[in-house]
Amino acid sequence: MHPTLKSTITLIVAAIVLFVLSASGQAGRYWESGPGWLGWLGWIGGLLCVLLLIVSGLYWVISRIRHRDRPSPH
Repeated sequence: MHPTLKSTITLIVAAIVLFVLSASGQAGRYWESGPGWLGWLGWIGGLLCVLLLIVSGLYWVISRIRHRDRPSPH
């Protein structure tokens, strides 16, 4: 498996897990009695993962465009 694919899958899984954790301490949610700091950690961490996914996607697109004319090393 290519390292870029591994890191993308890891970021997606981390974003999902952190998004689920963001429900901690929120009124009217399934984990209302959880600590509020854990909810904030999940929310901020999930947003950072999404930001990293966007940046890595843009990097991938730009590198594909720049290396379009070069032959594949395989």
